[in-house]
Amino acid sequence: MAIHWITIPHDDLSLATHLLFGDLIAALTTTIVCLAIQLRQEEVHFASAMSRTAIVAELNHHVRNAVFPLCLAVQKLGDKDASKVANDAVERINIALKEATADAISGRATYGDDQHVKDGSSLVH
Repeated sequence: MAIHWITIPHDDLSLATHLLFGDLIAALTTTIVCLAIQLRQEEVHFASAMSRTAIVAELNHHVRNAVFPLCLAVQKLGDKDASKVANDAVERINIALKEATADAISGRATYGDDQHVKDGSSLVH
């Protein structure tokens, strides 16, 4: 805008008004385009976060379903040492699932079908 004021004569007020409105329209258009790009990026981020959260929720469900019968069997035996070991193991699993959830939501871990590790897991750090 400063270039316009230097290059145009000051006695022609209509030209200065047209240039001012042109600059205003250009600024508004640029702002709208930038906001649209930002909104699109937020949509993509939200979709990927929801996808990672769904994967972790599914993992959580399967792990808990696999561990639950073991806990019942240990409790049925009534062995205090075995029960303590089982409770410690369940607590470690709870901590691991919380950390995996935090990693998935923050994006520190990626999950994919096309990336496989040696042990067959699709979790890649």
